[in-house]
Amino acid sequence: MTVRIAQISDAHLSPTRPYFNENFALAQQSVRDMKPDLLLATGDLSLDGADSDEDLAHGVAAHAEIGVEWLSIPGNHDVGDEAVLGGKQPVNAERIARWNRLAGPSAWVHDIPGWRLIGLDTQSLSLGTQWETIERGIRDAGARRIAMIQHKPMAEQRLDDTAINYWPVLPELRAHLLGLFRGALPALVISGHIHQWRDRQVDGIRQVWGPSTGFVVGDGFQETMGNKLVGWVEHAFHADGTHDARLRAIEGLRLHDIKTMPEIYGAQKKVAEAAQ
Repeated sequence: MTVRIAQISDAHLSPTRPYFNENFALAQQSVRDMKPDLLLATGDLSLDGADSDEDLAHGVAAHAEIGVEWLSIPGNHDVGDEAVLGGKQPVNAERIARWNRLAGPSAWVHDIPGWRLIGLDTQSLSLGTQWETIERGIRDAGARRIAMIQHKPMAEQRLDDTAINYWPVLPELRAHLLGLFRGALPALVISGHIHQWRDRQVDGIRQVWGPSTGFVVGDGFQETMGNKLVGWVEHAFHADGTHDARLRAIEGLRLHDIKTMPEIYGAQKKVAEAAQ
């Protein structure tokens, strides 16, 4: 048996600032046409859900309107980010509560034939509120292979990277998370956040980065680590523990570049300045 899953990431939707809503409408229809068994929304559903009920509720409703079973985890624009990164929206209990109220749990376990999907909130690992869910998901997986579903990628390049920056899971938290596997590793990590498409095997883990449906971050403001484009990802999970992924580009999507749109999140900083 094969379970077909659509991954949409980083839509950045808002009812009052509809910069990326037209792109998302095309993605909605493309996913409907695929008729997936499940939809995964890997964070940043909203433009500014970290501070706005309206933005987060709009982002959640737009994904639900696709009309298939779906699961989601939050991104930094939904709930804020780890305080150590120095951003203007540090993740806190209030922001997590907003997500839980409007979008559902920020950490969860979902089984399909041959696989266990574990969703987690990479924005708030330091708060410690989701470790029990993650630990239970790993401990009780049995013979199923594990796929981690998260907003930030596990690492930019290698699992032993030590840089502390905006893009990957922080090194200390990454080490703690992978340590829960007791010497083993998850088979797969599916993430978003980078606004680039990449699919590669690194340090024994297949890591698939879903692009944004909304925009890319232009060269000079973000390193090119994969492919800077917009679209969504079709995953096929097979009961024998194998997995396939392919990019789904959509005719008519506009390739917005956030560095040319300072009215949205402010002027972007150069890569060398570790842009937030």
